[in-house]
Amino acid sequence: MTIRRNPPYAYSALVAAVILAAWSSAARSDSFSDWFAKNMIDAQDGKFDVSNYLASATGFFPVPIIITEPAVGAGLGFAVAYFHPPKPVDAEVHPHRGPPSITVGFGAKTENGTNFYGVGHLGVWNEDHVRYLGAIARADANLRFYPNLGQQALLDEGIKFNVLGEFLFQQLKVRLRESNWWLGMDYLYIDAETNFLIQDQPINLPPPLGAFEQGGVGAVVEFDSRDSTFTPSRGLRAKLQYRNYADTWGSDFDFGHVHGSLNYFVPVGEFSTLGLRLDGEAVNGDVPFFSFPFVNLRGIPAMRYQGQEVVTTEAEFLWGLTPRWTLNFFAGAGRTTAVDSFAASNDTVVAGGLGFRYRIARKLRMQVGIDVARGPEETAFYLTVGSAWF
Repeated sequence: MTIRRNPPYAYSALVAAVILAAWSSAARSDSFSDWFAKNMIDAQDGKFDVSNYLASATGFFPVPIIITEPAVGAGLGFAVAYFHPPKPVDAEVHPHRGPPSITVGFGAKTENGTNFYGVGHLGVWNEDHVRYLGAIARADANLRFYPNLGQQALLDEGIKFNVLGEFLFQQLKVRLRESNWWLGMDYLYIDAETNFLIQDQPINLPPPLGAFEQGGVGAVVEFDSRDSTFTPSRGLRAKLQYRNYADTWGSDFDFGHVHGSLNYFVPVGEFSTLGLRLDGEAVNGDVPFFSFPFVNLRGIPAMRYQGQEVVTTEAEFLWGLTPRWTLNFFAGAGRTTAVDSFAASNDTVVAGGLGFRYRIARKLRMQVGIDVARGPEETAFYLTVGSAWF
């Protein structure tokens, strides 16, 4: 199963945790005003900024989760994150600096009844030459599937379905010496069941209908020269990944999935940035209906436009009005090819919108803000922390 969405909620949770953590830190401080001035105000311009706080964050912190995905509706959740104390690194020998190691327990629920909970860990080891990402979760997700089965209502409104089960993900990436190149392997396993929430519909639904297992092993090669993992202003990120699902890996389905992406950022003037994105996916074999790739753009719900192959392109211009405040303009298009198993046809769709950003962590190049996007069917808003392209 493949569900990706912007923004990266881990970054959203990280920034939201700052406010709550301030109170617990203040309780241990002789003067809250002194602590706030030292950790939450930028000495360079006197503006609200959390660079110093995030750079020194260790220990347990409560974290709110805010969900703004149209496919499941607005939602709230809560997490407890533990920031592992960073180890000293010789910057001359190892010029790159990775994110901190974080362990988190989380849970959330949305307005359409979707809920999930689990634990995860991001480990950054050996002077940021090895990165580990692992998670185990249970989810009860209510989504919509849009087959073209001869009834226009099904194509327009979709068929409601539920996925209930457990998810396991394990990934290990290794940096090639001191370069920007990474090689990695991952494993995804799902033990769940699907239920279509329809009544008296004489249609042939694609599998799986009921319980299933899905397991796949993947390989990834990645190049990342971005100047920030949060809100980059220059650099290139290129990734190519292939995952094989088969009985060998514990799967009821036998298919392959390839995914390639390019994100390029170039500065324009002193405070502005132009970003360009190209993304392509393809599947082949015995593919369950929810694992077909879909157009992933702000303004279009997850799984709304699926295809055997999907190509998405997007441009984003962050127009810096001041060193702190930025306007955001974005637009993109996606193209899908037909899927015979549920009669999905070729589609070309566009979406775009605008928003704003505030540079909340100058030293980490992190911005936060809100985007409002319009797709073919609806208007949606997104809380965006860092880059909208994860």
